[in-house]
Amino acid sequence: MNQNQVDEPEHSQGEQEESLNRKFKIVAEAFSELFELLEQYAPTWYTEQHHDRALAAHSVVEKSKGAAN
Repeated sequence: MNQNQVDEPEHSQGEQEESLNRKFKIVAEAFSELFELLEQYAPTWYTEQHHDRALAAHSVVEKSKGAAN
């Protein structure tokens, strides 16, 4: 292994952040779709506690979307 291989990271910090942002968007979109389905169909096992937790998480996702714009 030469000195350049030791000093240079595999990916720059900017590339890692961009990759993480893309992954977060995928997760956020999937969560939003699942949240909407739970709210629409309200299965019997979907308790008020589940709803409250999902609503709090949905709020975080929506705020992050607004911050990204």
